[in-house]
Amino acid sequence: MSPTHSTPSGLAIVVCDQIIEDKLTHKKSLIGIFNNIHAGSFPCRHPQVSVFVSLTEGRGQCNARLRIINEETSETVTDVNGPIQFPDIHAVVELVFNLVGLVFPSPGLYSIEFYCDDALVLERRFHVSHSQPPKGPPPEEM
Repeated sequence: MSPTHSTPSGLAIVVCDQIIEDKLTHKKSLIGIFNNIHAGSFPCRHPQVSVFVSLTEGRGQCNARLRIINEETSETVTDVNGPIQFPDIHAVVELVFNLVGLVFPSPGLYSIEFYCDDALVLERRFHVSHSQPPKGPPPEEM
């Protein structure tokens, strides 16, 4: 890393169902924040996972990477990357990742990791667990 670059500080990493950004104010609304995914069978496909990342104290451009891995097996669920730009060291940069159709091969503890220039900045764990769907009313009550 050159002397003009420094690893940014992570302010937040939040997992939710959806992130809505107001076109006029650029404020973001995080909808359906969660810590667990429940599935009836495995592998399971989750319709959408949105990840909000907030950073500051970065300098210039860095190569960002967000990945989700199974903590037990180290199997990668998704891995996305690209450049991000910090206009100045005091700027707060907010990133939104909308991850559609992720496949979780098995229940367990998963980790969302966010890197800048290969340095881990933020990490967030969540559980994927097996659960039975709720049963409906008995036939005589229908």
